[in-house]
Amino acid sequence: MTTTQPRVLLARLSHESHAFSRLITTLAEFGREELFFGEDMLTRLAGTRTEIGGVIEAAREHGWELVPVVSACASTAGPVSRAAYDALTEPILRTLDEQPDIAGVVLSLHGAMFVEGLPDPEGDLLCRIRQRVGPGVPVAATLDLHANVTDAMVRYADILTSYRTTPHVDQHETGRRASDLVQRALRGEIRPRTLVARRPMIAGMDLGRTLGDTPMTRLQARARDWERRETAALDISLNAGYYMGDVYEAGPSVLVVADGDEGPCQRIADELIDDAFSWRDQKTVHLKSIDEAIARCREPADRPGPLILADYTDGPGGGGYGDATRLLQALLDAQLPGSLVGLIHDPESARQAIDAGVGAEPDLRIGGKTDERFGGGPVAVRARVLAVSDGRYVRSGPFKTGTQASIGPSALLRCGEVQVIVASHRVQAEERGQYRVLGVDIERLQVVALKGINHFRADIEPIARGIVFVEAGGIHASDLRTLPYRNLRRPVWPLDELPS
Repeated sequence: MTTTQPRVLLARLSHESHAFSRLITTLAEFGREELFFGEDMLTRLAGTRTEIGGVIEAAREHGWELVPVVSACASTAGPVSRAAYDALTEPILRTLDEQPDIAGVVLSLHGAMFVEGLPDPEGDLLCRIRQRVGPGVPVAATLDLHANVTDAMVRYADILTSYRTTPHVDQHETGRRASDLVQRALRGEIRPRTLVARRPMIAGMDLGRTLGDTPMTRLQARARDWERRETAALDISLNAGYYMGDVYEAGPSVLVVADGDEGPCQRIADELIDDAFSWRDQKTVHLKSIDEAIARCREPADRPGPLILADYTDGPGGGGYGDATRLLQALLDAQLPGSLVGLIHDPESARQAIDAGVGAEPDLRIGGKTDERFGGGPVAVRARVLAVSDGRYVRSGPFKTGTQASIGPSALLRCGEVQVIVASHRVQAEERGQYRVLGVDIERLQVVALKGINHFRADIEPIARGIVFVEAGGIHASDLRTLPYRNLRRPVWPLDELPS
């Protein structure tokens, strides 16, 4: 029986790749975070606050027959191996080769993936998809707000639309938005084309932060106003870029999905990126030294809740190794009551603690095992094992609500007044559920030193009495001039002096 439903291919391939990390992201790393194939994608992700969840919801309303292929996501780390990239893209391309009746394509990408020997894999994938479906099939992709948007991505996708929040709590809405535009294209209501504007900067837009009244929230408000005023502008995305990516076009950008006259839409993109360029050095987060952070911890608490010390430059969410130990050592030296450090990525110590058992006091060398140049080497301690866990939980905070996650086999340790969590998986601080798997309610603590950059703020900041972002020497460098860029266009701010 022939169906009249449009058949829309759905796939996700998302990774934010730190081009200068020594940790290659293999297929196994995707397996630890998210790797679903075929119908399992729909079973696992329907009803979740993710891009795929948003597409599934939209497909039901629009009467699409979804053709789910693969949903793959791994935590931010070093470049993706070529073998992993080929393994994940092959089923997408094979499906298009075998099923020529695909009417549309919706992808969930990041926009800052870097593959061994292939700086722009997303542009490469979109190009190969376009070669197979031809010019008449709408191809849409959702992007992270920290995408490094390349010319190839813009050339081969009809629709590119990005998150509008950091922390990223609007992933579901972004999937819906992309799907709704595809539906309008399938009906012949619009003929979308994406336009891009950039300026010579690799950093800027305050890293896209949208908590409170920030420069980025004000720029987003202007973008929404333009969408209401200019009917040819179907969607406007502001991308802060990812400065740990080494691609020619890396850095902030503005995307406008245009229908009809492209002139006004390009002027909108140029006006918004010019505005962002004018305040490129404005920041709402300022890093403090370890000494300043410890001094803040010693100050009397002005209200309930823990003081959060965010080990910013070691945050796995930005590509940090998650095992730097300088802040850990400082807190062990300070022995502040009610303090906790974690999650520290250290599968060796986690296994030793689990094997020793609750109540045991093993001698451990915690952290610092990936690269001692970034954040210090292992710290020798005798620790009491308070709890162990397989690390599995379901996200209940605003970020990726309803999805399954894991910190891996893990242990809660006590070293004097300081509790330490060692985990087998390298994951960014996201929500309180990561601590509850070990019986810890961080609301009751005085100091929590975590490995985080942005996403933890959605669930943890509301219960904290304050946040101190700490510079502790991790690979998520605060001084970009220390990074050995090879592919980036030059000159570019803040690496170079720009012509006046």
